[in-house]
Amino acid sequence: MLVLLLELARGIAALWVFLAHAKDLFVNSSPFIYHIALYGALGVPMFFVISGYVITFSAESSLKNNKPPVFFLKNRALRIYPTFWASVVIVLLTPYLIEAISALKTGEYSEPDRVVSKLNTGEWLNLLVLTKVFWATSTDLQGQFNMINAVYWTLAVEFQFYVVVFLALYFRRHYWKVIFLISMAGFIIMFIPTGMNYGLFIHYWPSFSIGIGLAYLHRHGIRYEAYFKNNSIYLILLMAVIIWVARLPFPEATKNYKFFLFSIGFGLLLWSIADFETVLTKVKLSGNKLLYWLLEPWLILGAMSYSVYLLHGKIYLLPFMLVRQVLNSNNFLYGFLTVLGTLMMCFPFYYYIERRFLSKNYKKLHQKVLTK
Repeated sequence: MLVLLLELARGIAALWVFLAHAKDLFVNSSPFIYHIALYGALGVPMFFVISGYVITFSAESSLKNNKPPVFFLKNRALRIYPTFWASVVIVLLTPYLIEAISALKTGEYSEPDRVVSKLNTGEWLNLLVLTKVFWATSTDLQGQFNMINAVYWTLAVEFQFYVVVFLALYFRRHYWKVIFLISMAGFIIMFIPTGMNYGLFIHYWPSFSIGIGLAYLHRHGIRYEAYFKNNSIYLILLMAVIIWVARLPFPEATKNYKFFLFSIGFGLLLWSIADFETVLTKVKLSGNKLLYWLLEPWLILGAMSYSVYLLHGKIYLLPFMLVRQVLNSNNFLYGFLTVLGTLMMCFPFYYYIERRFLSKNYKKLHQKVLTK
């Protein structure tokens, strides 16, 4: 099973999504980063592929150890909800902190909009249990969460994925067959409009299925080297074409095609560089401090990627308030220090809140990632 490589990928995905939301910080100082940030939405299918891979190993482990399916669902609910709820509190308090800091300079405090009162009790309940996604009347799922935090829509899709896996676990030895049938249904629905609710997981299942497929390839020892060792150029060209097509400006209504195409390219990339896991492990154990500390920040970013994903869109304004006082937008540090400051602010949230709700197995994985 991939561990360090996936943490690197998680970190890159979280940073890419962050840059997409903060791309204007680099529009003058770094056109290169700005251009990359334009495609930051593709970090979402990266997360879905990684989730499909990790959850497959987790589900198969539950079957192997004869654990009840509800044990799996409980762990996944604890992974998603408490940290999500804590982030909602932070997101709601951030505007007040921003105004308080502004008041130190201006001498006047302006109370921000009372976002809490803009949603009724039913809307808040649906948001907090992530069912508000089913209210969507188009593919713009984030529209249901924009008032609080746009990125929350992906959590709703993610948890639906967990629920489906939970139900499939009841079929025991036929688990993989159920997952296969759902995957086939996901592919069919992607190309044949059915009028199904836009918030349903099935529309995004093809991206999860790439990670699922990769997990089964690794479980059965089907490695890249056995098939493409002497023909790597063909796989590289295939990945390049797929990723190039995925970056094209797809209409909003067909963004699932874009996600799926990129998921294929990303899945092939993970499959082709799986042996890099060994290299990363050797670097961590090598004793070479330079290599170790070049790698470690990225692994830490991957470990806290969920916290970064949840908070970045709102709290980045806090370091930005300081940075813009001393630097102009043409300076690369203008964006870099804002991003770095945001990541540093996310770490305590990860360390004191998110980590508390990790399962024992996942805590062990984090210990492997964050210790020498």
